[in-house]
Amino acid sequence: MRFSLAIILLLVSSVVISSEQTTHYTGLYESANDAYKAGEFDSAKALYTDIFQNEMVAPELFFNLGNTHYREGNYPAAILFYERALRLDPGDDDIQYNLKIAQQFVTDKIEPIQPFFVSKWWVGAAKLMSPNQWSWIFLLLLVFACSLFTLYFIASNRSIRQMGFLGGLITIIFSVVLYSLASTSNQEQTKGEAIVFASSANVKSAPGLNSADQFVIHAGLKVKVVDEDGDWSRIELYDGNSGWIYTQSIEKI
Repeated sequence: MRFSLAIILLLVSSVVISSEQTTHYTGLYESANDAYKAGEFDSAKALYTDIFQNEMVAPELFFNLGNTHYREGNYPAAILFYERALRLDPGDDDIQYNLKIAQQFVTDKIEPIQPFFVSKWWVGAAKLMSPNQWSWIFLLLLVFACSLFTLYFIASNRSIRQMGFLGGLITIIFSVVLYSLASTSNQEQTKGEAIVFASSANVKSAPGLNSADQFVIHAGLKVKVVDEDGDWSRIELYDGNSGWIYTQSIEKI
């Protein structure tokens, strides 16, 4: 569990909430933590959910919600919130560990298609930090590059001018790399993925109950959502198999 009060700073997403609301959600979060420590997992889950349903997001909040669902044996919901937490904090070891533990209860063991090793390495590097973290480093490097180029223009000493120019050029190159990593990290966070919540679900060849069954998947499995048609979603497994499933059978990450 994460009980740090610093989460309140992270609960504010794209909107600024009033001091009264901040105090309210701080109290809710503390009460939820106390309930969890006391073993009252259902009460803790209800309080965390109340915070989440008011559009507050933070990796700690999702991590704690995942833990309450795990404690109650609701592994698909636990996996869902661990995945949401991991999107906000990709490098967190505790989230990764708990997610792997919860995934052990998933019936379907899918062997993913291995991407080209360079692509795999690049995506792995991008996931080390969130898009915001990569972006901040990118901006800091840009400022540093501007400082070095300024040194190149104002310095009278030739060696210092050369150092400023070469240093600025190298920093710009690193900035471009970091920008690309931020972009990849953002793509990984926003890609359409979902967790199967139905205990078992028939994957169809086309959207409709009368279409042919292709295979069966079970609760807790993570899938890609590649298309939608009314009440149906076209999903793709990480081994390349795909088909249509009733949208209510899944919950998007």
